[in-house]
Amino acid sequence: MDVLSGLQPRAVARLDEVATMPGFPGKMGMSGAKVWDSYQAGEIGGIRDYCETDVLNTCLVYQRFELIRSRLTSADYDQKCRLVREKLQNAGKPHLQEFLDAWQVA
Repeated sequence: MDVLSGLQPRAVARLDEVATMPGFPGKMGMSGAKVWDSYQAGEIGGIRDYCETDVLNTCLVYQRFELIRSRLTSADYDQKCRLVREKLQNAGKPHLQEFLDAWQVA
């Protein structure tokens, strides 16, 4: 976030916004602001699911950033995305399938 916002405190680049620009799902129904309430309600599974999809968004945004910086070739980037898609397809978890279904291929 710091790099994408140029280390400027007023130029915040939020993960949800950055992730959805290239077609990644972004936040899907949960946000960090809802975690405490979910915890108090005993919804630990929902928090775990949220964290897992947050990590996926972060990983995919990072890979895209590395592509833009020419640290990955297009072929390398595509291969990494294919690998993530395969892992999600084989995971057998509804929240990961929802993530995969929401992922728009460019």
